[in-house]
Amino acid sequence: MPIFPHLTVFGIVALIVAVPIAIFSGLFHMKRTGAFAADASVQTEANPYIYKTIGKEKEVFLPLWILIARGLAKVLERQETMTAEDRKELEEILNKANALLEGQYVGLPKQLGVRSYRVSEGDR
Repeated sequence: MPIFPHLTVFGIVALIVAVPIAIFSGLFHMKRTGAFAADASVQTEANPYIYKTIGKEKEVFLPLWILIARGLAKVLERQETMTAEDRKELEEILNKANALLEGQYVGLPKQLGVRSYRVSEGDR
């Protein structure tokens, strides 16, 4: 008596067994080898959008960090421990953060001449 009397039964059993094995072997491969790190590195260098904020970073985290930095600057000014060089560096960083909030590029894409204006309304 054959194990698989019909091709349909073989196909269903093969899918039930092969799909999980393929998924787990792929995950194992990505974790155990340098494939994931290499892929992430290449994607980070190749993708200029990595230098833009989107989603929760734009709506919550970046404004929160700006407020925290400004509050810390006020505390340091009251204690008179902030030097002119520190103040200048903080202003440069806050200007970059504000540029990110406005949807502009900062960092390497800006230095390479990547456009900082929106192409369409969907680019917000």
